[in-house]
Order: sequence, then structure tokens, then C-alpha cells
Amino acid sequence: MATQLNPPASISLGDFGIMESVSKCLTPKLDELRGKKILFSSDDKTLVPAEGWGARPSSYCATTITTFRPIRESTMVAAIDSSSIKLAETEEGALYAIKCGIAMAYGGAALMHFKIGPMLFYLSESTVFDSELDDRLARLVLADSDIARRLVRVRAERAIQHELSSHLHNAIILVDGSLRTSVFEDRNRSMAKIAENCVLHKNLIAGISKNTKLKILERAAAPLAKVPGPAYIEVDVIIKSLVRGSVGNNLMAKLDKSTPVLRVDIVGDKNQALGRLLGNDPIACGYPETLRLAHHISTFTNTEVTCLRSHVLNSYDVTELAADDIRHTLLGSIMV
Repeated sequence: MATQLNPPASISLGDFGIMESVSKCLTPKLDELRGKKILFSSDDKTLVPAEGWGARPSSYCATTITTFRPIRESTMVAAIDSSSIKLAETEEGALYAIKCGIAMAYGGAALMHFKIGPMLFYLSESTVFDSELDDRLARLVLADSDIARRLVRVRAERAIQHELSSHLHNAIILVDGSLRTSVFEDRNRSMAKIAENCVLHKNLIAGISKNTKLKILERAAAPLAKVPGPAYIEVDVIIKSLVRGSVGNNLMAKLDKSTPVLRVDIVGDKNQALGRLLGNDPIACGYPETLRLAHHISTFTNTEVTCLRSHVLNSYDVTELAADDIRHTLLGSIMV
């Protein structure tokens, strides 16, 4: 006669010693949380304390704060941003789309803007291995769509930046993000080449980051909160010790009297670049209006994605396959 086994009414992690085992390899240290100022995070948003972290001294705080003012010297400001998406895939590769935006300002007012794209790129073994990437990186591009999107975006942005740096004179070129070399660059349109062009044509190039993953920079920039106007501190020592391939001077700066502190990388004279930027590009909420506009121009809309799909179906004699959502199949209606 079979014996029926009745499961216990409840099982806790403590019954298996799992929590104790985890604590031995990663100490919780929750007691150190008591009395701390806390900011609850969000996975899809970049949050900072509205009034800063406070005046607690830090060894990373800069001792020299440099203030600057608008320089009313008419200068062309050209800002570039882009976005890329994975549009489709085949057995051998994947199809990506990229869209770029260029916005220009002059004499303190917006001047004009351009949309480049959307452009389509099909990445397969033949195209990737012909792109001058080393074999290991090429295989990674084929295996990881996020890395492939990064490749497409870096090369498109570098091409635009290279052309602007070659044809503009005595201008300011704004880049969304930090100025640093990339393993995805084409050797003839690298960040080093762009910086060299800027020097030859008397252009200034600045990379402005909306946020930074290096929390140490937020602590270093804390003294800027007390400054009533535009100011910056130099953080070259911190950046160069943590990040490879950084180009130009590294700053933490605020572009208005009471706005967020941004990371700014500059090739050229720092004070000239920041002063002429304020004198020629409208600053809204502490961020250049040209970069804001370039971002909106480069963002894909649902209508554009639908049109791209129709274009591919009508132009390339492809056969669309029915698709299953694996996450929905496995997780069902509880999927978030």
C-alpha cells in the first residue's frame, strides 16, 4: 500500500539556511542604514536629490570653483544626437535603423534643425567582419543586439561629427554624452580625428552628459550647489583614473543659477567654450536648447517604425513570419 507524504504547512528560507549562507558571502550591513538620508531609486528614471545630499564634507570635493558668464560673441552652435532601434532579424543577421538630429543656434536663438534618416543597416557576418572590428568584437556584435545598436549609433554619430568638425569654422559642436574613444569607431572618423579637426578649424567641441553612473562625481560637485550662477569644477583626476579613452578636459558644471550639475567634457579653451555656449544657445532648465531639440528630432515615433516595416516588406521581397512573445508565453498574464 502506497504511503502518502504530506508536505509541511509552511517552509521558510531559514529551514534551509539560505539566508545565513547568503549573509556569509555578502554581509547585509543594514545597521549602517540608520539615520541616513535616502533616495528611493527607479529603474527607468535618473533621480537626484532636489536639494542635494547636504553639506557633508568629502575628500573628493574640489577646492577650486570657477565661475563664468555669457560671452556675447556670435558663434554657431551645432548639436548632434541620435537613436537606434532593432527593426527585424533573419536567421543570419538583424536589421537596424538609426535616426540622427542636428540642431543649430546662433546669437542666442535657435537657427535651424535637420533630420538625418531613418537609415537602415543589415548586420550579418559579411558586413560586420568587413567593418574593421577585431574578430572577438565582431562576433559579440552579431550575438548581442544592444551592442550592435551601439555600433550603428557610434559610427553614424562619428561620421556626422567628423563632417561638422571639417566644414564649420570657429563654431561650437555639442555632443550628447561624454567625449571618449570607442572600440566601435572607424579609424578615419575617430574621436581623436574629430578633436584634431576642431583644433585645425578653430572649433570647440563639448560633450554634455545628462547623468553619470560615476556617483563619485556627484559628491565631488557638491560645492557647486552653493554658487549663485554658472560655474564649474575640474574632475580630470577622477575621470582619468576611472575611465579609459577620455578626451579633453573633464568638468562638472552648471549652466544656470539653480539647475542640475552636468558632466561636461571639452576640447579647447574651457572658459571660451562655456561662455560662448551661454551667449549663443538658449539654456532651458540648465540644458542647451540645441541638444534638447536634437534629442527630440532623433527619437523614433511609432508611425516611423510602422512605415519602416512597410518599406522593408514592399522593397526587399522578404517574407514576414508570425512571432511568439516568449516572456508572455512563459510568464502569462502576471508578466509586468
